Amino acid sequence: MHTIRSLALALPLLATPAAAQQPAVQPDVDLKLFDRAEVDRSKGCTVALWQADRDPEKDRFAYLFTEVLTGQNHARQPARIKIAGEAVALTRVAVGGKTPGYGLYPYQLYRLPGANEFAILDLKLAEEQGEAVEIESGSLTIVMKGRQVFRASVKGGAGCMTAPAAEPARPQARAPQPASPAPAEPGPVQFERYAVRPEQVPRAMTQAMAKQFGCEAAVMRKPVVGYQMSEESAIWQISCGDYGGKTSAVFALVYLTDPAKQHTFIPFKWPKGQNRGLGDNAMMAPQWDLKARIVTSIYTEGNGKDCGSLERHRVTAEGAFQLVELRTRDQCDGKPVGAENFPVVFKAR
Repeated sequence: MHTIRSLALALPLLATPAAAQQPAVQPDVDLKLFDRAEVDRSKGCTVALWQADRDPEKDRFAYLFTEVLTGQNHARQPARIKIAGEAVALTRVAVGGKTPGYGLYPYQLYRLPGANEFAILDLKLAEEQGEAVEIESGSLTIVMKGRQVFRASVKGGAGCMTAPAAEPARPQARAPQPASPAPAEPGPVQFERYAVRPEQVPRAMTQAMAKQFGCEAAVMRKPVVGYQMSEESAIWQISCGDYGGKTSAVFALVYLTDPAKQHTFIPFKWPKGQNRGLGDNAMMAPQWDLKARIVTSIYTEGNGKDCGSLERHRVTAEGAFQLVELRTRDQCDGKPVGAENFPVVFKAR
């Protein structure tokens, strides 16, 4: 993802008309603190920011920003701030820096409902400790039309809490009647396959693939497949080259709000000393186990059965490929072996 530090500096200028058209004094952004009762962090996963000089454990009013994370991928629900006493939903549109966990980044840009109105987070993050990430310090900046830019110093944290287990039921003389089932809760965003519409694939992406990896224009026009990572990101599988009936593919981690500018081609890492036939970014005829998030590729030479490689990679929570198994056979002697029987070079423990 591209850094938003320079964008954050430019937003105050972009969000308001020319200074000559503004009144001498602009009103402040009426940012309010949440009542502690409005922020429940006792269960599930959340990100929360509070005013730096307040303590959410002691002060009734301390929280400035809250965000709920759902599912194993920590998919982000709309964040909330409070302006003029009303909760306002925010959508994250850009990030920058390195995340220690929970998809939390040092630089984050959120869009407010109003046109060209934004919230900017500039945070100092500690390393992940067990099941939490501490936000040691930082600032929350609000940019709204016709108002002075508002900046607040913040602290906070991200983490998950599990509801306490219920006490065991006391023995009863007879079995109780079955209770009515509880309403089903919305499930987490699953890692699942979906079709990407042709108009969604930016020309800048296919042009970069042709330049960097030699991908063929006709092959790249084949249907693109997406694999949902969260509500805001996905991995796109884009066809690259034709190898006599088999097609290679390149994978990109895409930020869905702006794929043209915010995409990264995902490399495949091999053990040192091993050469990968298709280079670092292409994979031959990928086959998926969606439940395990594992993709398998077989790249063969010779008669197609006696030499080449078999590789398996697992998709990490960050959208990278982690090698879990590699089998290779360099000797093309015409004796059919089958890729599943190639010698093991690497296998994750």
